[in-house]
Amino acid sequence: MNNDIVVLTAFFAVIALVIAVSLIAYLKIKNANSFFLAERKAKWYLILGSLMASTISGAAFFGMQAYFYNLGASVFWILLGCSWGFFIMCFFVGPKLRRFGMFTIPEYLAERFDSPLLKPVFSLLVSIWMVILMGTLYVQGGLLFENMFGLNYATSIFLIGLITIVLTIFGGMVAVLNSDFIAMFILLIVTVIGFPIIMNAAGGWGAIVSTVQVQQPDFFTNTSNVGFTAALSWLIIWSLGYLGHPGFLTRFYTAENEREIVKAGIGISVLYLPFWIFIFMIATAAKVLYPSLTDTETIWMVSLYDLAPSIIIGLGMAAIFVGILSSVNTWLLTAATSLTRDIYQTIINPQASEKNVLFCSKTLIFLLSVLAIPIGIWRPGYIIEMMNIAYAIAGSAGGVVILLSMYYKGMTKQGAWSGIIAGASIAILWRLGTWSGLITTNIDPIIPTLLITLILIIVVSKLTEPSEKTIAMYDRLQSSTVKSIKNKVS
Repeated sequence: MNNDIVVLTAFFAVIALVIAVSLIAYLKIKNANSFFLAERKAKWYLILGSLMASTISGAAFFGMQAYFYNLGASVFWILLGCSWGFFIMCFFVGPKLRRFGMFTIPEYLAERFDSPLLKPVFSLLVSIWMVILMGTLYVQGGLLFENMFGLNYATSIFLIGLITIVLTIFGGMVAVLNSDFIAMFILLIVTVIGFPIIMNAAGGWGAIVSTVQVQQPDFFTNTSNVGFTAALSWLIIWSLGYLGHPGFLTRFYTAENEREIVKAGIGISVLYLPFWIFIFMIATAAKVLYPSLTDTETIWMVSLYDLAPSIIIGLGMAAIFVGILSSVNTWLLTAATSLTRDIYQTIINPQASEKNVLFCSKTLIFLLSVLAIPIGIWRPGYIIEMMNIAYAIAGSAGGVVILLSMYYKGMTKQGAWSGIIAGASIAILWRLGTWSGLITTNIDPIIPTLLITLILIIVVSKLTEPSEKTIAMYDRLQSSTVKSIKNKVS
């Protein structure tokens, strides 16, 4: 793709802004609390920006546009699942986590169920999710640099990995929150600007709909050609996957108070689905403009380079890049924080100094990023397919357990363990079975996994007794709101 001076100037100006934010954040880091949780002073708009940018990232402009292009309106089942997951997180889970006052999700689960071993085990599971998700992000970055600068795909991924390692190590959570807010702003603005350009080039929405209906008659139906079972599976995978995603949930620990989390939830309710409607319409227009596109994950880049002014091209490419950065640094920091707090400080070196804790975290940021690079180079499937696998594990092993832990008083330590082990094992083994041909692909693994996990948690909890501390932790969750209100009044 041809890059004139205006394209490059716009692109690198945005990158320079993100780097400057990270450097400023580095200067503000006072201690581990600053690095991991931004001193728990994050306002609602920073939490909103971090959640939005992390979930949109390059997936919107690569993976999701390709899915819309190929499958049609049925892909909205994924986004409805994401929206439902965000709704539950921001209004029913996030405020409770913030008031509970931990650092990581494994730490919360260990306290809630009086089971110290949950911390290292769930932390390792979290790290596996993060590495898989980072692999999908490196695919996005590789596609961007390969197409924009003509670099070798593997070289592009190594370069993306190096940049994200440096920014995350230096900036910590303060950099993540602020750079994510900038990323959200750019992602939304560029989409709104690019939308009419692509629509007009394709002849307007009415002409686009008429043409696409001839090409693919079921394109605008609820389930298109994927079927109801697959659509329902998407809804469940992504709603529970988001709910069980520590990368999102740990954002709530950074909030100044629970009200900031609710405000962020209101913001997501206003912005999230309208943004995806724009993305759907752009992908639909691409079916008219490029009916024989070979790599459908390059729709956004091809469209902008063909149709948009140079400054919009530069900003559009920068939007993808900062979106990728926002997600990678979020996942990296989440996994590294969990491994540091829940394994290094808990098992390996309980007396570690703050300096050693920060060094360990930064070392793990480097190692986790290196582990994700081969997945990006391998590129085993479409971006959204790879993300489906990660979110299926997160939803079945994490989402169900976390949600029930807050609203099922009778849930015991044994019930939590059975849910985590069964959810993760069945989700992984069932997926391997479908790949090998031993299990039919007509049923998505999330459906049987979810049912088995729910039944196991309930049955095992009924057969065992919750400890006094487990009940006390549950009561603490439920009474936090009342105590918080009383404290504010007094």
